[in-house]
Amino acid sequence: MHPPKTILDLQDVTKTYNTGEIPFTALEHVSINIKQGEFLGITGKSGAGKTTLLNMIAGVSNLSSGRILYYPLNETESSPTLIHTLNEDQLARWRGENLGIIYQSFELMPTLDLVKNVMLPPDFLGAYQPIISKQRALDLLELVDIVEHAYKIPAHISGGQKQRVAIARALVNDPQLIIADEPTGNLDSVTAETIFQIFEQLVAQGKTVVMVTHDESYAPRFSRRLQITDGVVSIPREKAIARSTSTTIPLGTQAPTKNTPKAHRSEHPAIVLRGVDKIYENAAGKFVALKSVDLQLDYGQFISIVGKSGCGKSTLLNMITGIDHPTAGEVLIGNVDVYKMSESERALWRGKNLGVVFQFFQLLPTLTLLENTILPMDYCNLYPFQERPSRAMELLKMVGLEEQADKLPTAVSSGQQQSAAIARALATDPSIILADEPTGNLDSKSAMNILNLFERLARDGKTILIVTHDPSITQRTDQTIILSDGEIINQAVARALPFLSHAQMMEATHKAEKRKIAPGKTILKEGESVEHFFMILAGEVDIIVANQQGKEVQLAQLGAGQYFGEIELTQGGDSIAQVRGANEGAELALLPKNIFYELIDGSPLTRDSLQDVASTRQSENRRRKSDR
Repeated sequence: MHPPKTILDLQDVTKTYNTGEIPFTALEHVSINIKQGEFLGITGKSGAGKTTLLNMIAGVSNLSSGRILYYPLNETESSPTLIHTLNEDQLARWRGENLGIIYQSFELMPTLDLVKNVMLPPDFLGAYQPIISKQRALDLLELVDIVEHAYKIPAHISGGQKQRVAIARALVNDPQLIIADEPTGNLDSVTAETIFQIFEQLVAQGKTVVMVTHDESYAPRFSRRLQITDGVVSIPREKAIARSTSTTIPLGTQAPTKNTPKAHRSEHPAIVLRGVDKIYENAAGKFVALKSVDLQLDYGQFISIVGKSGCGKSTLLNMITGIDHPTAGEVLIGNVDVYKMSESERALWRGKNLGVVFQFFQLLPTLTLLENTILPMDYCNLYPFQERPSRAMELLKMVGLEEQADKLPTAVSSGQQQSAAIARALATDPSIILADEPTGNLDSKSAMNILNLFERLARDGKTILIVTHDPSITQRTDQTIILSDGEIINQAVARALPFLSHAQMMEATHKAEKRKIAPGKTILKEGESVEHFFMILAGEVDIIVANQQGKEVQLAQLGAGQYFGEIELTQGGDSIAQVRGANEGAELALLPKNIFYELIDGSPLTRDSLQDVASTRQSENRRRKSDR
């Protein structure tokens, strides 16, 4: 067997930026030999030089010193290509023929549908063939599981879906070398796994993949991993890294509500949406992004918004911020109807009352990080002029950027730019902060700092909404809003049946009947047939049995997020206890038992979980009944 051939050779590569009085070295004497069929992972913290290294390989940034040689796999071309001796036209053609590039910010053409976006590279190379190129694009969109949206424009799909289109486009010319900069950073865990499997399949076919990531949990899946620290590449000492492959905890599972006391700024809710619809129309027809959304959120809450790519998360944020108009419905923020303002009034109101952090930070490139942070104070004319720089510096310090305050955004990493965007969002001390994947481009330590900051701000009375694909974040929030195809899944359903898929949760949301129960009103009688699975939306219910002397005994009191009826439905028989409204009554969601059976038959994890709970509760009920 022949040893694998070298496809890329970096020899003593150094990259220095001269953006200030003191030069900044992003890469220092880097030498890497990359083989055909290798899956090379490059890890490191934000600002370590990972993206700069990929830019060197792609030839999109000039070397300060060193050489990068590309070895064609075609036997007729024996001499390597010295990448950084090529002119711009030669580089563009070399990239088009040999390299697939996947950046963090996808850069799709906004006026073209997804098929045409994928077809752009062969068109650029003069290899465009209408029927063949179109079929190739459709095949690749199917590979990344987005073919059903093939004829939509990028504005009508989510950030995660755009990322997948960018991956399809990178593969369209069948390149030998694929470089990927955090390609799974904005994807949910299921889609990220799909993308990772695609890369593994490409490597198995002999292609070479170089992937940059700050997520070291991927380390065991690379054929080789390199660590980059302050521009210096090293071989890390591998250690056992726990990487969960379990799918038993679905994205967006509701964590128990915390009991941390909150400081409330007002008697009215922070955010109220009533019957909000958002419909986009284009030549392909209508696309419903949000459907009949009702939502109420209070001050002093840390709230996560989750759901698969394209479910409407970013659209929901746009409704709350007043960036996009609802097709129907009402949006009240701090008891203010934001869509009764003019555009200029709404922009000033937003600057004073909302802090917004987008996926791709949108810092002004000609201003330093400090000046970017001061900008909202200037625009809204808040705080004395001479106090603004010191306040901005405190915010940068809060997100760990005080040493980079005087740098331009291009002189710091993407993760550091994300942190600066969060500092800027806090500049006017807004009561509500909305963040779209704010930790997606951060290393684990920086992400932890940001989440700690959000928790502290919520304790101080601010409302924090964070869109995320990371299920570990939802465990830290007070409340989780789950979106599916533009609708909000009932939280009682999500709490009671967390192992259902989002589609199953939405079916349960649609089929469950809401019912208000007065204090003391009987919901179930002991010995009565159980026809529903009961989920508690609000209030409490008492579980009552008669002991051996015929005296009523309260076995338990169940509250919001809990359920009952599972014992009888999973183990058979009539109601083993009486259930009635507690002192302040309750609000329930009743799921008919035929729908309940359909759902648990389609979700073995749900069935097993409910049976375990039912067995435990039944044993406890028998024990406590005999004790009395």
